[in-house]
Amino acid sequence: MEVKIEHGIDGAKLAVSRNDAIIIVDTIRASTTYVNAFASGATRIVPCSSRDHLDEKMRIYPDALKSGERLCKKIAGYDLGSSPEEMSKATLNGKIILSSTTNGSRMVVASSKSPLVVMGSFCNSNAVVDFMKSKSMNISIVCSGRLGEKVVEDTLCAEYLQHKFSSDSDFRLSFDEITSECMSSPSYQMLESAGLENDFRFCMRIDSHSIVPVLDGDGFILL
Repeated sequence: MEVKIEHGIDGAKLAVSRNDAIIIVDTIRASTTYVNAFASGATRIVPCSSRDHLDEKMRIYPDALKSGERLCKKIAGYDLGSSPEEMSKATLNGKIILSSTTNGSRMVVASSKSPLVVMGSFCNSNAVVDFMKSKSMNISIVCSGRLGEKVVEDTLCAEYLQHKFSSDSDFRLSFDEITSECMSSPSYQMLESAGLENDFRFCMRIDSHSIVPVLDGDGFILL
């Protein structure tokens, strides 16, 4: 098993071309948001590459909830934003969610032709690594980034996951050091300016869940 780290849409396309299994990492916040939505009872999350794409999916899933953000703010007229804290407090039992986010949902669409796609982050790292180890496939950890640029939280999370595939030893950074590094990111600064610091704390909770969202057709489910 070979585990590589890739970045952005081009990285996702490269991983697909190699027929790799893909772990999509959007630490702040889509990966963490999806995990918390499933923890609150959602049964399917359909990532959409744009608002127009989401509107198309509404014709297939007319009873779905619309979830989305731009620059951390909930899209006007949508039922939900893309906040892990918001998802953790919502009643989502049996609900299908259509999701349009600035970065993560677009990365899923770009990765969708891979034979296996999951969402991973700090919050479900052990579960994701254990699940992927059982598949005996080459793996690409694809960092979503922010607006086409690399961000430290996705790179660190990808390195953390890669380390867990190959070693039982401690990662090179402590939890406090990881958190401190991630606070230097423009993603954190955007959350802070939007008054969403609690979301950051959700994103930094290592192994708070054992949930692995797995792409099934056009949406994530729990196996």
